[in-house]
Amino acid sequence: MLRLAGRWPAPSILRFDVGRGTLLSMVGKGFGITIVGAATALLPTSGVAFVPFTDEPEPVTFTAVWLPSNRSTPLRNLLVLAAEMSRSVQPAAASVDSL
Repeated sequence: MLRLAGRWPAPSILRFDVGRGTLLSMVGKGFGITIVGAATALLPTSGVAFVPFTDEPEPVTFTAVWLPSNRSTPLRNLLVLAAEMSRSVQPAAASVDSL
């Protein structure tokens, strides 16, 4: 309800150039939260709870920015996944055919 009413506080987003293990240690010590892939939940990490996004009552919006010359497989996979997820939420889905 807070999010819909516009009273949800804006998050403070910081970027750290650290490895996954260090980042998870920072979260475990109460520094904040992070977004990780599902495979990361398999790592032995104390003090960290992994919560899937699937429990969100509404879609999590995001913006992806990349170089037009980037033809990497991971980027294409991410965009295909985003388009598939978008189709499951909205009738009009974004296209990844421009890659």
